[in-house]
Amino acid sequence: MDEKGNLSEKTHDLPDEKKDDDKIRFAPGLMDAMFGADDSDDSNKRIGELLKHLKRVASKGDKISEQEFYRLITVNEGVIGIIDDFLQSVVNDSIPIEPYLFNYAKDLVTKTDKRNAVKFGIAILGLCQNKSVLKEIKILGLHDEFTVYATIAISNLSENPENDLWELAKKVDGWGKIQLVDRLSRLELSEPIKDWLIYDGYKNSIMYEYLAYTCAINGGLHKKLEADEINHKLFMSASDIIEALIAVGGPAEDITTYPFASQVIEDFIKHAKIQATEISDFNALHKIKDFLTELQNDIGEQKENGWNQDIISNCLFEIVEILNSRDWKVTVYEDLKSNDNVMYWNAKQAADNLGIDLWETVLAKLQAKPLDSFSWYDVTHYSKPEHSDKIIDFALKHLPLDEMATGPRDSMGFGENDNKFGSLDYVTTFLENFQKKESKLFSQVLNAQ
Repeated sequence: MDEKGNLSEKTHDLPDEKKDDDKIRFAPGLMDAMFGADDSDDSNKRIGELLKHLKRVASKGDKISEQEFYRLITVNEGVIGIIDDFLQSVVNDSIPIEPYLFNYAKDLVTKTDKRNAVKFGIAILGLCQNKSVLKEIKILGLHDEFTVYATIAISNLSENPENDLWELAKKVDGWGKIQLVDRLSRLELSEPIKDWLIYDGYKNSIMYEYLAYTCAINGGLHKKLEADEINHKLFMSASDIIEALIAVGGPAEDITTYPFASQVIEDFIKHAKIQATEISDFNALHKIKDFLTELQNDIGEQKENGWNQDIISNCLFEIVEILNSRDWKVTVYEDLKSNDNVMYWNAKQAADNLGIDLWETVLAKLQAKPLDSFSWYDVTHYSKPEHSDKIIDFALKHLPLDEMATGPRDSMGFGENDNKFGSLDYVTTFLENFQKKESKLFSQVLNAQ
């Protein structure tokens, strides 16, 4: 852990991680987020077998059953499908905690190098009502692979679960945070936690769409935007949440089911008249404008969220007024020179809406970093037919084709060479539209082979 109590980067890979750069790896916590309860016959049989051995451990401290239980929980990758039913069976069967079960579960948590053993150990400790392990559980919860299990255990063991879960939520960023914030939001929340949901709770490294609705509802975004004046941090957070909500068809609930949709967007536009000064604000207003234009043509069931034609028309009028109130191109040209990836990306997005030709900008970026696959994507995306020769010549000169001409391989292509092969990918896809010219590039690849 670093000085702020967060996990350091080196702890990302767990001891049982299968290190193979050529294979897709699940992000920590993703597998458990993807799969729900499994009530199949095989799973029920598996639970019965686990219970049989755990009872022997709990009643007799049976070493053979300890080993067999450990083997059974580590032989399969997924455990999320059976964990709830397994725990309920432990409760229903009144399996004794002392003198053996607590110590065995603690050993699974603190002395094994298999993630499934740790997960089962945390889950069992959550039933043991022994608060002495709360510190260890909180530490393990900092890793997204274990956050959801630690969340349940903390809820059972903590004297102040709301605050403890909040503290943990502030230190995780991936799938663990998504699951944790979802569970935290179901509790009776204090005002500081509601504020945190709006300012930071929705932010995660996966997609803001997963938590935008949850945080907007439980953090009371509509009430916060009612104020005559708001601070810029609230404005920026509201912008993020609204953008995520209007990305209809995403992985979670969105603007179509948000009961305060019209109120929040009306109030946001009101504050934007003063607060909208950055290119990210320009982009957000454009997205809202596109959403409202589409909504104007078909309100449908979204009438239930407060919409009518007058509100939509007024919002569109005010957005256009804001967008025309200043020369955004000046800021876009300035931000396109930035080395900050976020500023540069926002500037590119705004340039599209403002009709700015990006060819010279993206070409300069590629010339500065010839093996950057993102730059190759931009060059091929923003190019015109007359640029094809320049792109092919640049590829021949700068891509290490001799190294890359490996022939076919049963591999996804991840790892240290990902950037180089990604660059070649974009070039070859681009050349589909210039088949007469592609032979110039491919002949060199074939010669290298």
